[in-house]
Amino acid sequence: MFRMVRLEAKRSIALPLFLVLAALTRVFLWMDIQQWAASWTPLLYSMRGTAWIALPVALAAGIWHGGRERRSEVSELFAATPLPRPVRLLPALLVIVGAVALAEAAVTVWAGALASRYATYSDGGWQLGLTVGLLAAVAVTLLGLGVGRAASTPVAAPLGGVLLFLLLTVSQIRDGRPANRLVDTVIPMLPVTDDFHRVLPSLSAAQGVWFAALGATGILLAVAASTRARVLALTPALAGVAVGTLLAPSGAIVPDPQATALVCAPGNSRICVTQVHTGALPGLVAPARKVLAAFAKVPGGPTRVEEEGVSWMFDDGKPAADANDLGTVRVQLPYRTQEGGIRWAPAVVLDVVARSATVDGDCFPGEQEWSRASDASDAMTTLLLGTPTDELSPVARKAYDTLRALPAKERYQRIADGRKAGLTCGDPLAVITGQGAGR
Repeated sequence: MFRMVRLEAKRSIALPLFLVLAALTRVFLWMDIQQWAASWTPLLYSMRGTAWIALPVALAAGIWHGGRERRSEVSELFAATPLPRPVRLLPALLVIVGAVALAEAAVTVWAGALASRYATYSDGGWQLGLTVGLLAAVAVTLLGLGVGRAASTPVAAPLGGVLLFLLLTVSQIRDGRPANRLVDTVIPMLPVTDDFHRVLPSLSAAQGVWFAALGATGILLAVAASTRARVLALTPALAGVAVGTLLAPSGAIVPDPQATALVCAPGNSRICVTQVHTGALPGLVAPARKVLAAFAKVPGGPTRVEEEGVSWMFDDGKPAADANDLGTVRVQLPYRTQEGGIRWAPAVVLDVVARSATVDGDCFPGEQEWSRASDASDAMTTLLLGTPTDELSPVARKAYDTLRALPAKERYQRIADGRKAGLTCGDPLAVITGQGAGR
């Protein structure tokens, strides 16, 4: 058997398939490396997302290899051998499926080695998810081999690859449509989520049932000798999609409270980030300390800086700021380096923290409203931090001069009132310029 497998590997497309599949998967992962290189869960989603391009290649290769005998017109010759059909086809199945599995496994090991250097959090479901992704690649390859045995025409392989590519592409265009358990089960990618949510492991388990059944159908199609046998070979796939859909959760994406748990700076419990972004903490400490020190003279000024664990992708029902609870500055840190740190320069982080201490961006959806709030924030933070005034807009510079001309006690009280207005959807510019508190 070993000699047959080795001979099959030499005369088949196994090696080119391995190289092409590994290269494609790695390139697509590398394009998204900033998102997953420091966290296991994003690695899972990115790795499963490569199925969009990898599985059509695997399907086309399986179809091409499965139809090789009939295209070469040697089917009758091979059928005359005393070996049973399953035994005779086993080397081809092992070689092609092995090439796909090894390519996917090699890229997974490479990506896992990168993530392991900096990853600080895992929801515990990435191992199952990656295993199901590998099972999907194997199942699609087996299906291709089965289809190739039944349809050996040269156009079948490219046609099958293109059709699967289009199906996967269309399946990802949700346009706000609600989750569909059937779609979530049969497609190899996981639903798109963010760092503060997770996909329930039960969805990966349901997908595992479906892809195991699909692989069984591929094997039965490959060894089928009649039309009736090919029709019966569809039974596992039909049963698998039914069982998988029943097992799939209706709402696969749920908040992850462990990911949003706070991790604070050593020796300073006033500066914290979410657990999933622990690598961003060192880059936040110095700017946050500077902002807290600058606002120390402001009555009711902030005493803590925390990363906000609220998703931009999902509506978590973010509550409006409480006028009596403005002691915490909540910042968002969406842009991170490959090591998990903050990609922004320290000056940018300082500006983000300072702005978050004075205005809530969600309160000002309109361009004109945001411009007024931003000018007010620039005036207050420039005065407190002592930063240059060269980049202030004319409106912000006028507000800055107004605040600077006030006596110290009144100035800091005016800033406190402006900050309160900015965080509770008032008009901070009107407040700091002495024109009232309404819009």
